[in-house]
Amino acid sequence: MSNTLNILITKNQDQILEKWLSLRLSFFSKQKQSLIMTQKDQFQNPIRHQLQEGLKDILENFEKKGEKFKEALEQICRILAIQDFPPSKAMALFYELKEIVREFTKKTGVGFNAKDWVEFNSAIETMTLEAFDCYSAHREKIYQLKVDESKNKAFMLLKKAGI
Repeated sequence: MSNTLNILITKNQDQILEKWLSLRLSFFSKQKQSLIMTQKDQFQNPIRHQLQEGLKDILENFEKKGEKFKEALEQICRILAIQDFPPSKAMALFYELKEIVREFTKKTGVGFNAKDWVEFNSAIETMTLEAFDCYSAHREKIYQLKVDESKNKAFMLLKKAGI
């Protein structure tokens, strides 16, 4: 990816983060949105805080990837996996970054060649696939816990019944 595109992301990181976060938070139900959008305290609103920190770490480490980047993906996927969004809505988060960056390139008037966009799109798609693997693993774990809990309940009922 071109250095100019990385500079654009770094230079506008706060605005990109705010736009990205507000887009993602708008997916929550109207009832949850009133709390999530207004309450910024990390203890009163852990979902917003964790998403904001994760998205911030992704933007800061977008170019070099690394351990911090993977931890941020993990953090976000953990939150998304426990929500009742379909996987397509959950993973749309990563594609939203494409549109936000395009908006900023238009707004700033900075031009990029086709090669830069292809590399950027490729990086987004790779990130989305990594996130989907992580998201799926968390969803699997949640469903396995539900199955185990059901088995335990059934076993206890049978034991009480003396069967």
